[in-house]
Amino acid sequence: MKIAFVSLMGGLPWGGSEALWHAAAIHALQQGDEIFVSVYDWGTPHEQIKKLQEKGAIIHYRKRYNADAATIEKIKRFVQNRKPALNKDYQSIMDFKPDEVFISQGDSFDLAIHHRAFCDLLRHNSISYSFVCHNHQQYSFISPKEIYPGAIEVFKNAKRVFFVSQRQWRLTERRLAMKITNGQFTWNPLNIKMLTGPLTWPEVETAQLAIVANLGGSKGHDTALEVLSAPLWKNRKWLLNIYGAGEGKKYLEDLALFYGIEHNIIFHGHVADMIKVWETNHLLLIPSAGEGLPISLAEAMACGRAAVVTDVGGNTELITENETGFVAVSPTTEAFAAAMEKAWNEKDNWRQLGVNAFEKINSILDINPGEKIYKLLQT
Repeated sequence: MKIAFVSLMGGLPWGGSEALWHAAAIHALQQGDEIFVSVYDWGTPHEQIKKLQEKGAIIHYRKRYNADAATIEKIKRFVQNRKPALNKDYQSIMDFKPDEVFISQGDSFDLAIHHRAFCDLLRHNSISYSFVCHNHQQYSFISPKEIYPGAIEVFKNAKRVFFVSQRQWRLTERRLAMKITNGQFTWNPLNIKMLTGPLTWPEVETAQLAIVANLGGSKGHDTALEVLSAPLWKNRKWLLNIYGAGEGKKYLEDLALFYGIEHNIIFHGHVADMIKVWETNHLLLIPSAGEGLPISLAEAMACGRAAVVTDVGGNTELITENETGFVAVSPTTEAFAAAMEKAWNEKDNWRQLGVNAFEKINSILDINPGEKIYKLLQT
């Protein structure tokens, strides 16, 4: 079988969302299939891309557009007019003549809006394609013309559309005003091996809070800092450990200084070993304004840690109030502050909530989602 894996990740050389298609590609190579991988050219290939190449995958690098005003305007014109010139980015995929194409995108409509020419090529060449949606705009607004009704055909023509949460699936249907009958739920692979029990509880007096997320976008670091700057929090013993990299670091450092809590915030940068993170932390914070289903949440639960989350994406599909964590009804400062206050008042129960979280995730998690994706591409 010949399978092409196409990543639309354009903001970073690699991210958590890349793990799913990568796992499926590795499994396909192990089955002896011919694999073609198309990613953006970041200059130096990521280690995971090198691994695929070493195992026999053909790697194709697409040009990454510079974010200057003239180029952005040119891209907009290409997308709006569906200029054939955009097709050259994907012609190599057509030349590979794949039996199946699997596309990994961030927002549910990246493919439909920014890569419509690719969809046209697939349809013109009668090539079967499936794609995964990793994130989705959470709150209500009328779909712009690029989405409705234009995106309907992109979803209808797909062999399968994968979603990482049930809510994301429902919201996408709302944006399209149609049932997505070819939809399928999928987990993302975790960056840890499954444990036989929760990690040992950190026996330290100071509460160790953690945010594990890219330092940018709508992850809500600023919301958490505002909440923790309140006078009652300044009289409590806590540290916020921030794991992740991104362009927002300087701003968040300045914001912590502005709020006068800089001595309670530690920036650790990107940390690959999540076991080490959860060996030293008690509670995960997810103050995000939008999510699909955070891999960091599933990983924390798999290590035996509870979380305080906003009610976005699939967060409440995993977190039940005062059972596996605490839920802010919206990603506002007031709502997250209320959830944090409830969490603090139940501080003595965090360990048990972590045990509950461990049992919950172990009862529902698919530990080999890449293999599942591969099998579904064959049917």
